[in-house]
Amino acid sequence: MLEDKGLPIAAIVMTIVLFIINHVMSGAPVVKPETAPANQFSAERAYNVLSTLLEEEIPHPTGSEQNKIIKLRLQAELDVLGIEHIEQATWSCGLIMITLPNCAYVENIIGIIPGRSNGYAIALMAHYDSVPMSAGIGDDGAGVAAILETARALILDEQFEHPIYLLLTDGEELGLLGAEAFFRQHPLAENVSLVLNIEGSGSTGPSMILRTSGANQLLIRTIAEETSAPYGFSFINEIFKRMPNDTDFSVPQSMGVPGVDFAFAGERNHYHTPNDNLSNIDLRTIQHHGENILPLVRSLANSDFSDLGGQVIFGEVYNVWIQWESGMSVYLILISALLLALAIYKLKPSYKGIALSWLTSLLLIVSVSVFAYGAFFLIEKIVGTPISWPAHDLSYRLTLLFASLSGGLLVCSISNRYLQRTDMLIGVWSLWLFMSIGLVIYFPDAANVLLLPTLLASLLLAIAGFILEHRRPWLYLLTIVVCIPMTIGFVFFLEQTQGYRLIVATFPFIALFFVAIMPLLKGLNLKWGLLASLLFMFVSVASTKFLPLHSEYRPQFVNITYYENLDQDSSYYQLQSPNPITGELATAMNFSDQPRGLLAYSSDTMKNWAEAISSGWLAPQLAVINEQQEGIGRSVAIRLDSLREADSFRLLIPESAELIDFELSGRRYNAQVATQGANAGYYVLNIIRVYDSDLELRLFFANSDRVDAVLMDISTQLPDSAEVLTRLRRGLTSSQSRGESRGDQSYLISEVSF
Repeated sequence: MLEDKGLPIAAIVMTIVLFIINHVMSGAPVVKPETAPANQFSAERAYNVLSTLLEEEIPHPTGSEQNKIIKLRLQAELDVLGIEHIEQATWSCGLIMITLPNCAYVENIIGIIPGRSNGYAIALMAHYDSVPMSAGIGDDGAGVAAILETARALILDEQFEHPIYLLLTDGEELGLLGAEAFFRQHPLAENVSLVLNIEGSGSTGPSMILRTSGANQLLIRTIAEETSAPYGFSFINEIFKRMPNDTDFSVPQSMGVPGVDFAFAGERNHYHTPNDNLSNIDLRTIQHHGENILPLVRSLANSDFSDLGGQVIFGEVYNVWIQWESGMSVYLILISALLLALAIYKLKPSYKGIALSWLTSLLLIVSVSVFAYGAFFLIEKIVGTPISWPAHDLSYRLTLLFASLSGGLLVCSISNRYLQRTDMLIGVWSLWLFMSIGLVIYFPDAANVLLLPTLLASLLLAIAGFILEHRRPWLYLLTIVVCIPMTIGFVFFLEQTQGYRLIVATFPFIALFFVAIMPLLKGLNLKWGLLASLLFMFVSVASTKFLPLHSEYRPQFVNITYYENLDQDSSYYQLQSPNPITGELATAMNFSDQPRGLLAYSSDTMKNWAEAISSGWLAPQLAVINEQQEGIGRSVAIRLDSLREADSFRLLIPESAELIDFELSGRRYNAQVATQGANAGYYVLNIIRVYDSDLELRLFFANSDRVDAVLMDISTQLPDSAEVLTRLRRGLTSSQSRGESRGDQSYLISEVSF
């Protein structure tokens, strides 16, 4: 029998044990060796393919010579497998990611495993290009290798009913350009009825269901039934669609093609950096990719997936998969409410106590958040900067633990004194019920996070009303079983994917767990626990002062940018970093931290700049090929040429010029005006990876006025004078491509008129 006074200790012990169990069971599966049966997926075999494809471990962005080498190797791998393949080479412009739209010449590879029928093809999609600063092993070489290893196993089976396309896209890093080219231009796209996209954003971690199409019932059920280690939570879809992030899956999704987006995001500090290499990639992650897609394709390729059913919300608890149709959430809310009403009727709590429990719970959420935020605010002041992934994160993890514990125990000690356990239990879970209602209404894909624990707790409390009082603690203890993986079970995942700059994302989940466990701590003297947690919190915060912020495994990111304004004969270097730049790198050229405008066409100012000598490079060229009047407007055909063979062009046309759209390689695209950043107020045309001087670009204007524009060619090659900077950056600092920054860049800027 569980004595009432032992309930708090049992709750603490159970929390620790179940947290560990959930964490261990949520990991990636065991790696299968090269000697695994041929019809199974082997991460070692996939890694061997990956090592062959990317053996030099150097960047291969779209249009580069290395990119073409990788393309030829991919085609050779398909030849070895005996899989028919075609190449799609075309110009493509981004339509999904329009913040800074890009156009590039992409070269997609489409492998074809024929089916008994021609329609309803399944596309396995991954991109083979990389950013300019990374070898792209995890993003997305691992996805490409997983598809090739999957294809090797699939062709051993009898012919499937549906065709399977191996869609290896180019230009994803430039704005999903390869996927845009295939789904909007290639005739085979009309056959694609289902897409499984494979992505990577780091170097380790489970391959999870990142998001799905709205109609996903058949897909999720098949994943749950056929795959050995399904992992994912539908609430991630609610987060993802509110973030400025995209994968190739965004293109077919925008066109109504259903499917699943798989991705991993562990050790995300390696994302888009030189540390995304063969040494750091986790073979368990590659194995998980294969465990997801091979059995899923095998099942779907012989199934009727013309009707994918409704929308389900899903997740896993202690490796047990749980899903239900989204519309069922309303009924589960009603059942929970009825069970809680029954519990209230039988347990007869004080309504004043329930109200005070609500107030205490809200105070608890605030307290945990304030203590945790305050602790990390202190760390930022101590180390001098916010940091996402410190070299040594144990102190940061302990800070999160003890700061949250301090905030939680402070309020729990108050509730212990003034509230009864029954009042707290009913109050806590009725609050969870009301929060569940909010999720069902506003964030339906996230409803299971709160609703599943609420349903179980309501059931247990209702049952408690029918048994003897001395046996009720057993049921009270079980109220947190499902709560643990749905709250603190997400903390490690969020820490890995969001880093400590966004550690606030963990606070609500930690606080909700404390709300759930608060009634179970009744009867325990929390004073000494509170004092101990406060002491350990300050010790862990203070210890960050003596730890290095960066290491070669987790370096500081510093990009070197060179601007040369050819009309004003001025040149600058600028160092870009999310953290203060110190040491010899900061003093190498007497970099100034005083804001200054480095771009003649923009009022934006920049820090960490230093004057530089001219590169000696020749200006980019713009030639007008022909001009035609079109009503009151005109069209102008221009040709761009980089005499230094730069990677790309950027043409900035002022908003007053009234650019309607532009035409590239026979296709017309809407022009977009930048609304923020250095390019605000200009139509921005980015033509990436241009080596063909015969490229013709036609511009369509609403008026016939002469246009004064800004032309620049951009390259990842820096002037010779940057050698001292690149040399000093080695070791604990590294370049990184993220957001609009593509890593090290040099800009030659000049004014043009036409």
